Parts: sequence; structure tokens; C-alpha cells
Amino acid sequence: MKNKLSFIILLAFVCVMQLNAQILWKVTGNGLKNPSYLFGTHHLIDSEKVPALQKALTFVNEVDAVVNEIDMSDMQALQMKIMQGAMMQGKTIKDLVSAEDYILLNAAFKELLGVGLDQLGAFKPAMLTTMYSVVQYSKAKKLTKEPEALDIIIQKAGKKANKEIVALETADEQIEVLFNSLTLEKQAEILVKSVKEKEKGIEQMQKLDEAYLAGDLKKMEELYSEDEDMTEEYKKALVDTRNLKWISKLNKLFETKSGVVAVGCLHLVGETGLIKQLEKNGFSVEPVKL
Repeated sequence: MKNKLSFIILLAFVCVMQLNAQILWKVTGNGLKNPSYLFGTHHLIDSEKVPALQKALTFVNEVDAVVNEIDMSDMQALQMKIMQGAMMQGKTIKDLVSAEDYILLNAAFKELLGVGLDQLGAFKPAMLTTMYSVVQYSKAKKLTKEPEALDIIIQKAGKKANKEIVALETADEQIEVLFNSLTLEKQAEILVKSVKEKEKGIEQMQKLDEAYLAGDLKKMEELYSEDEDMTEEYKKALVDTRNLKWISKLNKLFETKSGVVAVGCLHLVGETGLIKQLEKNGFSVEPVKL
């Protein structure tokens, strides 16, 4: 159970979500000697169902570096850091919800994971929400195996090919965004709502998966914008602010190196998305034909 729980926590962390129906993009121009590539990733997707992944993996052999949101080289240390960052200090979920809702949550987690909030209750509600959603959806899809995150597959390929591994942010920075951007009270409110409306959550995740497999980033962006729990402040912290930090690092990287950049697909879309930002900085960004 401990190993399974560690996987769920790690998957939740790397999951943590208009452009000609494409998730793989080629970056040229602006003085680049060799092209670079953008690859939008998504969680809980069988890699065999993503043709663009195989194409991206061939590009790994042609570039100087592989760029991910974080460095996942030491998975054991990363899991430990996530566990620590996702824990509350001096509180448990019982302090954040009504007695009635606590009974509901405890029963839901026992039924789904086999363990209740007496063991999981010290996790921040944002982590509990993601854990619940991931396992609930996995069971709904009748997954026979735990899919390896596309980000990890890309990074492993980079290491095998002796490419430089570049992280756009530290694990601590990502933990801060995912688990501390909302108050614990707001996180708890979302957790209760997620459990009460689990069927709606499964339907929403199914739509996201379908849009991703179709390469329809515009649809994914629409679904993301329709999420009632995503306040403008949280969206800004989760996507916009990070995009603007990342683009400065990519601009500097591309001055001397080419790379395959694999990040969550929602970081590619919109006015602050990496595609638009690269274009504003003089690069040419075009979809890769599969």
C-alpha cells in the first residue's frame, strides 16, 4: 500500500492542465542554428496512445538538452520532498470541514483507497483532492496498469542519450504553487465538492483526455477555463506567472542550445502560453506533422 500511495502522490504532483489540433511544435528562427521543440504533456494517458510522443522521442536524439518543469532524476528524493511539502503542520482535515463532511470524506477514502483520514488527514486538502480524483478516474477507466508520466519518459530518454537535463523550476517552487496558492479552507471546500460531485469530475477528466488525444489544445483550454474551482488568482499562479518565468529561461537557453521542452499542455496555450511568448520574442513556432 505504501508503494502504491507513493506513486499516487508523485502522479498527482506531475499531473497537477486553439492551435491547429497539435501538441508537438517546432521552434525555429531568431538566430537558432538548430530547431527546438515544444511537447505538451498530460497525465493518466497511456503513452502508446500518443503518436506525438514517439516523434518527440526521436527529436531528443537531435537536440542538446531535454527541458522539463522539474528534475525527476532522483525519484525517491522527489517523493519524499512532495510528501513533506503536502503535509499540514498542526492541523488535519478534521479541523477544516464540518463533522458531517468529515464522515463523508473518511468513508469515501476508505472505500476508494482502503485507508481513511486517520492516516491521510494530515495531507493538505489540495493533495487529497488530486489523490482522490486520480484513483477515482483510474478505476472508472479500468486501467490495468499505472501509466508512466509522459514527462518522465521524455526525461529518461534524454538521460539515456546523454543530453543535458534542464528544469524550468525547482520541486520546492512547484510544491509552493500546487499546495499553497489557495488557503487551506478553500482547498478543503474544493475537496468536499470533488467527493460529492465525483461523477462530474470523472466526466470532466474524460473530456480532457479526449481533447488531449485529439490534439485539441483549444478544447483543453476551454475545459480548463470552465472549471468553477479555478479562481483567476489561482489560474494566474498555476499557469500565467510560471509561463512568464519559464519563457525567460527558454530565451536564454535557446541562445546557445537546442532542446525538447516537455511541459503540461496547458502551458502552451493562451496569450501567456509558451507558443505565443516565443512568437513575441521573434521565434517561428509551427506544428509538427505526424
